[in-house]
Amino acid sequence: MDNPSERRVVAVVSVYRPGHDVVDNVARIVDQVDHVVVVDDGSGDGFDEVFSELTAAGARLVVLQANSGIAAALNAGIEAADLDRSDVVVTFDQDSNPPAGFVARLLDVLRESEDAGLPVAIVAPATFAGVDQTGPELASGLREALRPIQSGMLVTGSALERIGTFDEGLFIDLVDVEFYLRALEAGLVSVAASGLDLPHELGHFQSMSVLGRRVSTTLSSPFRYYYRARNRVIVTRRYRNIAGPLLRRERNRDLAHFVVAVAFARPRPALVTVLRRGWRDGRTGAGGGIPSDLNDTASSISWRGQRVERPGHTA
Repeated sequence: MDNPSERRVVAVVSVYRPGHDVVDNVARIVDQVDHVVVVDDGSGDGFDEVFSELTAAGARLVVLQANSGIAAALNAGIEAADLDRSDVVVTFDQDSNPPAGFVARLLDVLRESEDAGLPVAIVAPATFAGVDQTGPELASGLREALRPIQSGMLVTGSALERIGTFDEGLFIDLVDVEFYLRALEAGLVSVAASGLDLPHELGHFQSMSVLGRRVSTTLSSPFRYYYRARNRVIVTRRYRNIAGPLLRRERNRDLAHFVVAVAFARPRPALVTVLRRGWRDGRTGAGGGIPSDLNDTASSISWRGQRVERPGHTA
């Protein structure tokens, strides 16, 4: 990367049981930053060939011995990068495929924001898979990044020094939202890079007929609904005093989606059990991975209907 400033730009990519397509994604990232750390989140045996290809592509590999969640994987990469407060880290998922110039655009917006006197924690693409992530105006020509998704997120070393890294207790889901709100609580800002999008696949699109009408929605893996329910309770309780209206809207949107997901679930009572345990554990503040018995219940769930191409999606 041609980086004339003294600021070091590091990318951290979390992977889990990766296929060979991750190598092309990481190679694209290598071309845009000074250093890439790939963290394997406990994939186990059978991935040595992919790992060799990743290191050959120019990445440093960190292997976690057990599946510890997205927050722990990102934190391991940040620790391995040994960032200075003047450095920045850009975090990616294994299926992130940033276009050429993606990181350069994030850096341009960071410089513009700092020149405007903004205390920046995060710079994120204005859209993620075409979904808008922008909020109110912060300064002339600059808008807030509203609860930005982790993949494609630039985080400043100074913010990490001030508020710490990602919350490992959440494991997965809303890890990025919690970090964004923690930055907001500390008086730091998140800025959207206008015109920048990170292509990404958001779950899968499922469709079925209900009383003669076609109903379609995006669904996640069944076990993810435990984390979504649990972490929504935790994050809402933690930050309701600083972002109550936003969190209420997000909670209501989740509840509406859960109703639809239960309708698609087979058997439906199994998904209801997953959600109830999530809400219960959220109220008690439980963290970490999904309990093994509940993971077995989630593994028994399949989705009714047919998997279809998302409207407007092109391969």
